[in-house]
Amino acid sequence: MNTQANRNGTPDAAANETACVLPWIHLCASIDGVYGRCCVDDSMYHNALYDQQDEPVFALNDDAIGCSPGSRYARDNPDRVMGVQEAFNSPNMKRTRLAMLNGQRVDACKYCYFREDHGAQSYRHNVNRRFHQEFNLDALAARTSADGTVEEFPFFLDIRFGNTCNLRCVMCTYPVSSSWGAKQRPRWSAAVIDPYRDDEELWATLRENAHLIRRLYFAGGEPFLQPGHFAMLELLVETGNAGNVDIAYNSNLTVSPERAMALFPHFKSVGIGASCDGVGEVFEYIRTGGKWDDFVANLHLLRSEADVWLQVSPQRHNLWDLRNLLEFARTEGLDVDLANVVQWPPDLSIASLPAEEKVRATDELTDLIAWCTGLGWDKPAAHLDALRSFMNSLDPAGLVEEGVS
Repeated sequence: MNTQANRNGTPDAAANETACVLPWIHLCASIDGVYGRCCVDDSMYHNALYDQQDEPVFALNDDAIGCSPGSRYARDNPDRVMGVQEAFNSPNMKRTRLAMLNGQRVDACKYCYFREDHGAQSYRHNVNRRFHQEFNLDALAARTSADGTVEEFPFFLDIRFGNTCNLRCVMCTYPVSSSWGAKQRPRWSAAVIDPYRDDEELWATLRENAHLIRRLYFAGGEPFLQPGHFAMLELLVETGNAGNVDIAYNSNLTVSPERAMALFPHFKSVGIGASCDGVGEVFEYIRTGGKWDDFVANLHLLRSEADVWLQVSPQRHNLWDLRNLLEFARTEGLDVDLANVVQWPPDLSIASLPAEEKVRATDELTDLIAWCTGLGWDKPAAHLDALRSFMNSLDPAGLVEEGVS
């Protein structure tokens, strides 16, 4: 990131191609206590540390926002330990805002830029559309001090309350899932990670600013197994602000959601992206440990209390089952989101298909796009079109070098 950007109070003409609304409204906190600009912030993840046989120094990436006091990183980065409010205006977050307003690409955001460069939908695209009222570059610039500070509390929070999860999905790993941790963690680390459970400052800050929170996103691990997730919902109910808050989930829907469902009526809205990458055996293969019948039963149960859609991660293991998945969604009357294309591990990416399979896959995706278009099902049609472009725009030999991993 260029930290020497000059700001004259107006956004650069290129800012629309680089800027994301999230650094002005949002903060993410990972399952192991590192703060991020969003959940795909490349600087937030340090998974390679968990591959070490001997306990390593938990040094934060230079471009990371900072870490929470209850995280493993706190000991080795004492000058970068902070709470939510300080993280929102950390030096790297302030530099991010200034760079974006100057039309500069931010290194930590290369995940989105890479997807955009290769024809796929990006998280940046999605959130700028969702928060289109806030994504006014002139207004964002006016709210931003000369040093990049924004004197507000982030109204949109994504706090991953630990890694507790009942599944070992094929595209997942430790430390994201405690079930993977039970199988492959290093001897110096516990399977279950939860840096926020005893963070008194965090909970005091959340209670003090509960009236400013407008949106929460819960993911995992598996949120319906996370104690912190329930504590957060209960805090908002207790403080009387739940009715002003939209909550959204990414859940595998293979565990009972009934405890959360009892709290849902208090909230403004509840949306659940049900992680579903195939039907029947394909689902159970990708979502290892999950049962298709449990997923379907919980899906039916939740639909009475929440807006539910299928959140699909297109990859080599489900490419040839997407038609069955789409037909299931049509039968159930469900929306489908196919934008979260698997990029890691590289061998699961459809971009790594052999050339002859890409030809066959292109024909299959073209047929699916035509089918969706004929039904007036524009969203999955657009996602499938982007998926086709992504698959055909990449040289699989360059996946790691180009940043897909």
